[in-house]
Amino acid sequence: MPIIKIELTAKKTSEEKKDLIDFITHTICSNSGTPEKNIYVFITEWERDNVRQTAPIALIDWTDMPETRTPEAKKAIMVALTDKLQALTGENKDEIVIIFTDIPLINASMGGVTRKEDRNK
Repeated sequence: MPIIKIELTAKKTSEEKKDLIDFITHTICSNSGTPEKNIYVFITEWERDNVRQTAPIALIDWTDMPETRTPEAKKAIMVALTDKLQALTGENKDEIVIIFTDIPLINASMGGVTRKEDRNK
């Protein structure tokens, strides 16, 4: 259940945001095998005068599943998402930040069932 939070300083149209959400969902799904229905994407748009750095940031929280969420999968997602955010915003690619947080299965749940319990079924 990846939760992806995108922070932008450039206002985007509804169509641009939908395209970004679809791109992120497809990229996570194709690189980690996560079902699309389990991927959550949130976009926050900040006014430029409310931030110190204007380049986009992507924070990706997901449960630690080393068999599919490998360093190679993370790298592929980081490269694809960096390229997409650079194309969308025109910001310097070297300043775009992508951060993964691996959450132990016991520390996350869907429907009140921990991901660890769910995997043991």
